[in-house]
Amino acid sequence: MRKALQFGSLAAAVLLAGCGTTSTVTLLSPRTQMRNAEGLYPVEVEFRTNMQALKKETLKPYLQVGDNNYPMRRTPRLENRWETLLPVPASTNVADYRVKVDFEYNAIPAPRSNSVLSPPYRLQIRDK
Repeated sequence: MRKALQFGSLAAAVLLAGCGTTSTVTLLSPRTQMRNAEGLYPVEVEFRTNMQALKKETLKPYLQVGDNNYPMRRTPRLENRWETLLPVPASTNVADYRVKVDFEYNAIPAPRSNSVLSPPYRLQIRDK
């Protein structure tokens, strides 16, 4: 009986430790950019979390644009920052997208997968 109580207390502590975690994706790029000849527009985000069990080496952020996904790469010399180029056809003036960050975290008995999805963003393209 005593071992059952100890295990129950341990399980409750583990569950409570996982509560209150927050993870956020913050857009750092301007929401309006001037049209360029390449049709590629830089997007940079910051990913912050207080999840202690997160396995940082498994972070995989990408832009979701309709049915297309564009992987992001870590911004050199900056922690928690990611960037990519968003293609926008010359025939349109807006691009709607979201940022999704896939990752793994340590769990018992084995690591688990999870993800964070940003709110929707809109890039406005202006002609010169």
